Amino acid sequence: MLGLLRVEGPSTASRLGQRCGESSGLTSYHLRQLAAAGFVVDAEASDLAGLATHGRDRWWKAGAAVTSTGPPPLDDEAAAAATGDYQRAVVDLYAERSRAWLTAQHAWPRRWQELSGTGDRVLALTAEETRRLSAELAEVVERYRAHDPAAPPGTGDVPADAVVIALQHQLFPDPGQEPPGVAAEG
Repeated sequence: MLGLLRVEGPSTASRLGQRCGESSGLTSYHLRQLAAAGFVVDAEASDLAGLATHGRDRWWKAGAAVTSTGPPPLDDEAAAAATGDYQRAVVDLYAERSRAWLTAQHAWPRRWQELSGTGDRVLALTAEETRRLSAELAEVVERYRAHDPAAPPGTGDVPADAVVIALQHQLFPDPGQEPPGVAAEG
């Protein structure tokens, strides 16, 4: 739902329920949970321009353009479990999005098929080099974030031929290796 709010703009629990194939009660519950964690917020009147609104509807929007998480808290088991659950759900969503592209790509123009793909690169980096790489990637992505993906193509500053691009990147140590210092301590 958070991704839909980012891409499609503000929505109500009922509209999101229809979009997700779930009941408005379930989506309302999840929106309140997301709001409690700060992921979604109430949409303001200025966010709703051009939308058919009704006075009693509660409209939600993404709380931020980007959500990222760090390591789970060390001193709060419940928060650590919730963080882990959230991160697993995000990874599942990334995998599902990739599978959906593989299914749909044949319907796209060849130029978009040729621009899309997957790949990986294994690097040997220090913690400082990893921090710099992460920061540099964020800077590059931010330069390309000039258009609001929730705005319809051809409106505002969004070119008519723009499409929403799903950029997924993963940056973490290969979990199949021993963490630094563990072998030396053993």
